[in-house]
Amino acid sequence: MHKRSKIFTIVLFISIFSVILIGCSGQSAEVVAPEQNQQDSQELDEANEQGNELDGNVDSEGNGDVNGAEGQSQEVADQTPQFVSPYHFEYPDAVRGIFVTSHSAGGSRMQSLIELVNTTDLNAMVIDIKDDHGYITFPLEDDHPLKKYSKRNIADIHGLMKTLEENEIYPIARIVVFKDSVISVDKPEWSFLENGQVWKNRRNEAFVNPFLKEVWEYNVEIAKMAAELGFQEIQFDYVRFPEGFETRDDILEYSKGHYEGTNPTRLYDLKEAYERDIVTYQQKLVEYRELQHTKEAEVNRAITEKLLAERELQSEQAAATTNEAAIEAAKAKVTQTTSRLKELEAELAEAKKQLQNLENNEPKQPELNAKQKDVQLRVDSVTDFVAYAYEQLQPYGVDVSVDIFGYTATLPEAPGIGQNFTRISEHVDVICSMIYPSHWGFNYFGIPRPDLEPYRLVKEYIIRENEVLAAMDNPPISRPWIQDFTASYLGAGNFKVYGAKEVEDQIRALNENGVWEYLLWNAGNRYSPGTNYLPIGNPPPAQR
Repeated sequence: MHKRSKIFTIVLFISIFSVILIGCSGQSAEVVAPEQNQQDSQELDEANEQGNELDGNVDSEGNGDVNGAEGQSQEVADQTPQFVSPYHFEYPDAVRGIFVTSHSAGGSRMQSLIELVNTTDLNAMVIDIKDDHGYITFPLEDDHPLKKYSKRNIADIHGLMKTLEENEIYPIARIVVFKDSVISVDKPEWSFLENGQVWKNRRNEAFVNPFLKEVWEYNVEIAKMAAELGFQEIQFDYVRFPEGFETRDDILEYSKGHYEGTNPTRLYDLKEAYERDIVTYQQKLVEYRELQHTKEAEVNRAITEKLLAERELQSEQAAATTNEAAIEAAKAKVTQTTSRLKELEAELAEAKKQLQNLENNEPKQPELNAKQKDVQLRVDSVTDFVAYAYEQLQPYGVDVSVDIFGYTATLPEAPGIGQNFTRISEHVDVICSMIYPSHWGFNYFGIPRPDLEPYRLVKEYIIRENEVLAAMDNPPISRPWIQDFTASYLGAGNFKVYGAKEVEDQIRALNENGVWEYLLWNAGNRYSPGTNYLPIGNPPPAQR
């Protein structure tokens, strides 16, 4: 172990002890029996072959599962010395990466993946460091407090980092955050319970609770270990509540932690908006009432002028000596005053209508019922975790990215699972939208079967994402996940076999719309041969 790593391990040991060991008594439960470990790995590999694992499972209707705030303390960041990586990596002209499981990274397949990167325009790898089960994928020392949660998938983690350095492959550490079936065994109070037992979804996966600061700290400590190892970026995945949580939040038992009894940020935002709107409303109210009063006075004057003109006409017509010129002049004046009166009456009617519409739309004091507050608190907790992680990792000099489902950029937010695209984007260096064509519902963007049209799907999506990011003061880099797998689970007629052309189509759609970074997802790490990863040429300089 590197000298600096040993120093940081001591620091981590002290800080993590309060998270993992305090409050635990008696015998520690075994996480999973060795036989079950092997079975789980096989099941994960089978799921990987289907391309389902990067927070991207598809429901029975073909809709993609939705994936992946304001930080609260800078104390740790202020006290931690600036870390110097033991390895040297240059940020590429634009990251073009592939996903690599820990089994591949620590096994024989790694050599062929390195060769793929070295012989193409690829330049980065996203490597599992905390996997979909919740395991740390490299061995920890026997006295490390997280030892029981580690595996030997990547037996020589330092050797791996050295190899990546020698081959100039940019390393990104994937940390699966709130999906964690491992820690839930020992810490059920960190999870969601049903009838006193840890709740699991239909894929037999458990989640931990994003409301809990202890859960944040646990995952960030693992992220810090990855930074110590030399990874240049920490990519957080499953940064959300379980899919469909909004339909079961009243059934499951869980703590809201320090969010209990608090009002969500959304409510404060609404109140600020109300305070601005009520000032504008009151100003317009005075303006519209003055306008109506002015128009009423003008109408009254016009009525008087019309009456005087009519009397003058009557007088001329009743005169003993007929004066045709005077009569015609009097008639013209009556016509003129009548016309002016009608104009003013129309203006008065419009002024009254504007005033009535304004009064009918008087801003209301914002209120959220209990259900709405819970929904928005979920958004707060997920956003706050991202902000906390970003802050805590600053001393390590690493970038922070978050995987998030693409359709969150096409909606104001996905509050059921706690994701708001813009708010999360405010606290990361890179936003990684998962935009696999197979993961969109039928007719999304007007595309009947999105998996059949990868170029069109990605183009339609990235146009919308660009609009969202352009509205931000300091937008992150966009680096979408794209599809290099065949989604046969969609059923005949709804999918196509993906190969080099389909991958190139997605990349070209991104490049044509100014996005040059991307990541390829194939859960089995089998990427399409013969792919041109720069289909329209090199990116412009200074993209970063």
